[in-house]
Amino acid sequence: MIWPRRRELQPLDRLEQGVLDDTAPLASLLRHVLVIGGQASSQPLQTWALNELKGYGGLPETTVPDYRRIRAPIQADSHSPFWQRQGETISALHLPDFTRGKITEDIGIYFGVGQLENMVSRTPHGQPVRLSLHGAAELRTLMSATEKYRSRGIVIDDLYWAVSPVALHDIVDQIRTRLTQFVAELRSTMPSGVDRPTPEQVHRALQSINIITGDNSPVTLTAPVAYAEAGGTAGATAPAEPGRWWRRRH
Repeated sequence: MIWPRRRELQPLDRLEQGVLDDTAPLASLLRHVLVIGGQASSQPLQTWALNELKGYGGLPETTVPDYRRIRAPIQADSHSPFWQRQGETISALHLPDFTRGKITEDIGIYFGVGQLENMVSRTPHGQPVRLSLHGAAELRTLMSATEKYRSRGIVIDDLYWAVSPVALHDIVDQIRTRLTQFVAELRSTMPSGVDRPTPEQVHRALQSINIITGDNSPVTLTAPVAYAEAGGTAGATAPAEPGRWWRRRH
């Protein structure tokens, strides 16, 4: 008896299995998306998946999706000859004047998904993820040298955002949900028995991945349906945003 040959799982099959399995690493799922985007010659899909994998550090601020923007308190560790304090919440107004409007409690999370998942899993229960302020070393030196702190022997040891792991987990969940929407929309456009979507079907399904950037503009992930016949080219220190004060000061 000749057994029928088992069909080899395609990237879309593996992506569909993974989005329904909460234990599947998100980075692995996004790599399947990269392959699907390559097969469909979809540069927008590849770009989004690659940014989520590698992170948004060094990219223009307007490319960061809104689901990666959160609020987190600014905290400081400090000591004097008489006491030591850790995790003291401070206002952005306690920072030097030149940071006004540049460092606030509103922050973008630029790390790739693998690092995000690692941060969430390694953070002890009840503890925040500490993301150093941009230019934290310079800031704590300047603050410690001011009369306000120096006269009382106070030294600022660290400055950071205290980010709730729940907020980071929500970012990961938002990405997984968008992938699930993408798969569901793609499957709805594919005839039964077909295992690889056409480029046009991929472009249409991309409309289900709703993304708004930091300047409240929608990201157009769908490109005009013009594609090649085959293939296409398509606790930590927060990654620095371009054009900020800490890149310009001398």
